[in-house]
Amino acid sequence: MSNKLPREFAHLEHLVDEWAIEDGHARYVKRVNSSMEQIRAFYDAVFPYAEEAVAYVDKFDYDQPLPEDVANLRNLLYSLITVALAVELWQQPRVKHSGTTILTRLS
Repeated sequence: MSNKLPREFAHLEHLVDEWAIEDGHARYVKRVNSSMEQIRAFYDAVFPYAEEAVAYVDKFDYDQPLPEDVANLRNLLYSLITVALAVELWQQPRVKHSGTTILTRLS
């Protein structure tokens, strides 16, 4: 194992390179540029472990940088949140009736 995730979540390591995205805008772009098959496969893989993963990440002090494996786990959870409405409500990567609208955030 490459230790991309804590040992308890090693079965999700194959998702890290593609879905452990720290930047919110990059997560959004990933969602709208992914097929529903890709999004659904990610969602189905991570969702059953979400509650356990949140509890694991919550053990760490947010005033300190997270270890890389824990940060990857947190970022998988962030991506799960980003795709959840696409899976549970819209059944498509974009918000229904939004056309080609792209969400951008100004710094």
